[in-house]
Amino acid sequence: MKNPYEVLGVTSAASMDEVKRAYRDMARRYSDDPAKMNELNAAYDMIINNFGSNRSDTSYYDNRYASSSTGQTSEFGDIRAKLNSGRIDDAETLLDGIPYQRRNAEWYYLKGTIQHRRGWLESAMDSFEKAKNMEPGNPEYEAAFNQLKREAKGDFRRSNQQADNDGCCSPCNICSSLMCADCCCECMGGDLIRCC
Repeated sequence: MKNPYEVLGVTSAASMDEVKRAYRDMARRYSDDPAKMNELNAAYDMIINNFGSNRSDTSYYDNRYASSSTGQTSEFGDIRAKLNSGRIDDAETLLDGIPYQRRNAEWYYLKGTIQHRRGWLESAMDSFEKAKNMEPGNPEYEAAFNQLKREAKGDFRRSNQQADNDGCCSPCNICSSLMCADCCCECMGGDLIRCC
């Protein structure tokens, strides 16, 4: 295996910022070359994982991601792996380096995932919708779109009981109504619920 610092074009004395900058530049340059990207990812991961330690793990690993919903190997496995490990900036750098002609439904799904994690909900909704429309019937894209749609409506959790009675007499609504009535009574000098 090549020296990971040589693969990224930096010295072994490079700071973490220099390593990240070099990785991003190389990832943009070689985004069309899957073999080179695997080599860059392995080198970057090795440097990050061993930064400041004397460990020497020289084995490459297969970073292809098998989608749990489809059982197929993803073309964007390295990006999914970075998202799963919380490396959103690195995932976005790789994703944005992919040429427009290769941006398929999965690309838009992953872009939406990044946007959602950053709190850019409108952009995420657009990306998830585009992914869902490009590949109808994909349960992963459909679920992401529907989840974000529910969040936009403020419906984070909806039980079957609430769906059956439209929420008009659910325990939460009754309790909330009583608390509101108690506050109104207290403002006018009364007290509906004496314990609070």
